[in-house]
Amino acid sequence: MEEFINYLTTITTLNSQATNAIRAITIERRLPRKALIQTAGAVCHEFHFIVRGAARVFYYKGGEEVTAWFGFETDMVSAIDSLFTGQPTLYNVELLEDSLVYSVQYHLLESVFAQFPSVERLGR
Repeated sequence: MEEFINYLTTITTLNSQATNAIRAITIERRLPRKALIQTAGAVCHEFHFIVRGAARVFYYKGGEEVTAWFGFETDMVSAIDSLFTGQPTLYNVELLEDSLVYSVQYHLLESVFAQFPSVERLGR
């Protein structure tokens, strides 16, 4: 978890209460290669910070897989189109290797934003 918190402090200053609030809503996941952390057709509710590993965001066009982008260590990955609209996404997010990711549910983060303005900077 410290890797995640340390990364966030490179973006904004976080006091101990804000840090604890972020810790409380963050889930550590150790996932295998080929795991799908987001599937097309579902609504995205989380974003994921990659500590170790890599991910690929892709969609289907004419029955073929099209890679939209890759995420690597210290990157965030999600289906942002769905996360903010609440509509099902066309995107899949697949891990390309065994990975350690920290996941945060967006609706929980909103309450931390409201409580700690310094954390709100992370959402911009």
